[in-house]
Amino acid sequence: MTTLNEFKALRASVPAEVQKELYSLFSSDPDAARQKMVELAAEKGVTLTVDQVRTFLTQMNEDSEFDDIELDAVALAAIAGGRSGAAAC
Repeated sequence: MTTLNEFKALRASVPAEVQKELYSLFSSDPDAARQKMVELAAEKGVTLTVDQVRTFLTQMNEDSEFDDIELDAVALAAIAGGRSGAAAC
């Protein structure tokens, strides 16, 4: 069984760009993002279930470990409710 520390090590081995893509996907389709994480882990020889990913992500979020993720404009718009266009100041 994979531990939280092993999951963190796996995360660290994933390029930052892929992590950003996963975070963006998570904001629009959390189930698809978790499944993609399971697939990425399998590619690296690590067996994870979607439930394990959910548990690990919850713990990491509670520990504020995702504060270092920078979102692109699309992800920010999705989180902000998708409002496009800026108001004139």
